[in-house]
Amino acid sequence: MASWNKGDGDDVELILRKLFVGGIKPDTSDDQFRNYFAKFGDIEDYVHIRNKQTGQSKGFGFVTYSDQASVDKCLAAKPHTINQKDVDVKRAVPKDQPQERCHKIFVGGLPETNEAELKSFFEKHGKVTQCQFKRDQNTGRGRGFGFVSFEDSDTVDKLVILKHIDFNGKTIECKKALDVKDKQHMNNGGHSQNPSVYGAPPAAAGYPPPGYPPAPMPAYGAYPPYAPPGAPAPQAPAAPGYSAPAAAPAYPGYPGYAAQPAYPQPAPGFPPAPASNPYYQQQAGQYNQAPSSYGAQKNTYASNTYGSSRSANYKPY
Repeated sequence: MASWNKGDGDDVELILRKLFVGGIKPDTSDDQFRNYFAKFGDIEDYVHIRNKQTGQSKGFGFVTYSDQASVDKCLAAKPHTINQKDVDVKRAVPKDQPQERCHKIFVGGLPETNEAELKSFFEKHGKVTQCQFKRDQNTGRGRGFGFVSFEDSDTVDKLVILKHIDFNGKTIECKKALDVKDKQHMNNGGHSQNPSVYGAPPAAAGYPPPGYPPAPMPAYGAYPPYAPPGAPAPQAPAAPGYSAPAAAPAYPGYPGYAAQPAYPQPAPGFPPAPASNPYYQQQAGQYNQAPSSYGAQKNTYASNTYGSSRSANYKPY
């Protein structure tokens, strides 16, 4: 079995002869799958991934041709339709590389060069649309890496499979260069798929799914607009199984709104709340002693309590 990460020559050659097929119709048979790709060349091996319990197709598979020319011929014949459904056909990219389709690669380990030389080198792999060789802004020396954009995403996949390429006697490394939007899409579990092949996303199919009750709250935009000052506030529609929302309270000081009622009267048998606390007024000043009084208390406490019982010869230290 080929190893994706070792970079062995035999493994790379095998991977370059392998295609990934996605978006297969569930009732597609193995004969339909194989016979379609057999018209592009001699098939060495193929795998149609199926559910072990139901036997239905999981929607993807792999085809390995006996030569790379058959792969190129198959990729050039897009779009592909199997069992009256469009399918997605591309190179089987190693698992350590992003599976997103893109048109740009990162090139690392570059020796001192220029963009014209870099573009001329990669033109033999595919049509180059843009080429960048990064330099230090202060010294003007190369920083050892750059970016190359291609017209066809298949060229990027092929270079990513090769991974290490000899450039002017030095080995350079090629990786997919995804922009921020693509990386965020990958982190959210997404992948760049053709809606005509894989079907529309769940959100486009409508909510809720068939067989599920509708959402209890109305959809966005179902609420009435705000009423002008002075008019009664509109009420939101009640959801099925829920009571209507309570009316919004009115506040004083705004035209068109009723004043807020006063606090309720005490219950029968209970006295009204006092305007002030008489107990606090009675106790006020009881503990207001001047600081000098503490000194007098201390002297009295020492002379009356311990003075008569002390020995005349007593010395504290």
